Amino acid sequence: MVETPTPSEDDWIRPTHQVRSREQRDRLLKAGEQVFAEHGYWDSHVAQIVKEANCSVGSFYRRFKDKEALFFALQADMYERSRANIERFFDSPLSQTRSLTQILFHFIDNTGDGMFRIKGYYRALFEISLKGRDVWLKMRDLETLQAERIRVLLTARGHEVGADFLTTASLAVRAVNGMHISMMLHGPGPFEFDDIEGRKALTRILMRALRIEPDEAELENLGRERFDIKAARAKRPAS
Repeated sequence: MVETPTPSEDDWIRPTHQVRSREQRDRLLKAGEQVFAEHGYWDSHVAQIVKEANCSVGSFYRRFKDKEALFFALQADMYERSRANIERFFDSPLSQTRSLTQILFHFIDNTGDGMFRIKGYYRALFEISLKGRDVWLKMRDLETLQAERIRVLLTARGHEVGADFLTTASLAVRAVNGMHISMMLHGPGPFEFDDIEGRKALTRILMRALRIEPDEAELENLGRERFDIKAARAKRPAS
């Protein structure tokens, strides 16, 4: 199959100049993600998106050429937010003081939760890729960034990393992210997407791929802490 070149964001998105216009654009992006989550990319329509965003069809076409343009704008937005979140996580003082088991457990846990919040985007990404569109490049770039930040973290802790570390770490991160996506979009096996035991298992997979043995006692404590937090959130009254 010959892949169709993926257009750049500038090829598809009409410029916005006013604050109100930008806010409306952001509402359309959020609405698109929600509609993609409910109906899938190919069965979603502009009419559904504008209804969800409480905008007119004319407002949509003043900002985007079509549904595909909205998707690529959504992808660019998600990419920038993800980069910022990755940098924020590894720059946090907690990532300088916690153990490697704690850091990498929270890294995987935060990544999974973040993916679930934009489930519609990942559903659209997967569906578009099945049509031969090369839409995974930004995901690969984020995985490389995650691997590089892990390399810096390990080096600062005195761990020796080989010449092939970034390749190994990128593949390990990609495998873990792929398992998140698979469980989120295609159902459980052997764990539910948000299962604490599943997050612990993914932590072991990542750490052992990096040739670091996880601290099992810490993993058990982290699992209990996460369970308590999740239970407390479930008891909160809906706003």
